Amino acid sequence: METINATVMSIDDKYFIQIKLEDEEISIPLSDDKPNEVKSAFNKILARIKVGEFQIKLDKVGDDLFTLVANEYLTQLNREIQEVHGEMKHYNLV
Repeated sequence: METINATVMSIDDKYFIQIKLEDEEISIPLSDDKPNEVKSAFNKILARIKVGEFQIKLDKVGDDLFTLVANEYLTQLNREIQEVHGEMKHYNLV
């Protein structure tokens, strides 16, 4: 299983999880309520699931609030990725 790195980024007092894929970066907002950006990020992650099984890991887990939240967020996201990959495999979509 491949591991994809992510970091917590701060731009103008707004925090994001930045996920580095091979050909693009995905940003998931942590400090703003932007459902369309989250939806777009999830669509890109779903497209990546077709390429192969993977997990997302935070580069550095500090003890600040946003890093802790991001780490838990990625733990939940990784569970969802595994479930979706399993279902796609079951239906011969990957």
